[in-house]
Amino acid sequence: MGCADIARKVSRAINLAPNARIAAVASRSLEKAAAFARANNLPPDTKIHGSYESLLDDPDIDVVYLPLPTTLHLKWATLAAQKKKHVLLEKPVAVTVAELDQILAACVANGVQFMDGTMWVHHPRTAKMREFLDDKHRFGELRTVTAVSSFPSLID
Repeated sequence: MGCADIARKVSRAINLAPNARIAAVASRSLEKAAAFARANNLPPDTKIHGSYESLLDDPDIDVVYLPLPTTLHLKWATLAAQKKKHVLLEKPVAVTVAELDQILAACVANGVQFMDGTMWVHHPRTAKMREFLDDKHRFGELRTVTAVSSFPSLID
């Protein structure tokens, strides 16, 4: 849902996955969606949607990936959840914690799964780090771990 540069990379990864396929591409114009499908060698049976609404109304779509600007995540992720589509949301997932809470609430209310595009959370190295930190002989009992991730704001 969207043809951002990061969507090119994700589409390549999906095409390499043995248990997933890209069923459709959506953009704000039919021409841009079709150009994305051609440029990324998507199969000829990939559906092309000229609007996000059209994609969300497609009964053959189970999951949507949203590489849209963060300011659009609340609107489109909640609408996707309301349309019973599972949501994979590119990082950062929301502008504020309150917006993320609304997205998560929409997913829970509609029985759909939410996943973020923050790769390190899902990387096997993270599980190993957790195993390392859980070693009571090495660290005692950890009560809290604080981590910060940031990026430069484009908002004035």
